[in-house]
Amino acid sequence: MENKTQFLKGCARTLVLQLLAERPMYGYELAGALDRRSEGVFALGQGTLYPLLYSLETKGLIRVTREESSPDQGRKRRYYAPTARGRAELEANVVTWREIARGMRLVLEGPHA
Repeated sequence: MENKTQFLKGCARTLVLQLLAERPMYGYELAGALDRRSEGVFALGQGTLYPLLYSLETKGLIRVTREESSPDQGRKRRYYAPTARGRAELEANVVTWREIARGMRLVLEGPHA
């Protein structure tokens, strides 16, 4: 189980950038979108997601804005969106992950006759 957890953490950065490139989201919304899109494979808890978002923000890969969640609640949510640098990293990571996935398929599925 630990191997799977470490592998999934390595993927999470790229997946989070991908979802945020599609539209800005707040943390809970992002976690739900990632869980749904991955059919439960990437169900990130708060203890994983928020440190990751903080790291991405610190590295200048995402920006944070505060917006009202709804008029009746009156509190502000933190919405995350990629910066130009974050989008560039996402593009590079997608190329790398496609190469890795192709290589994994070739080895795991064996030679084709």
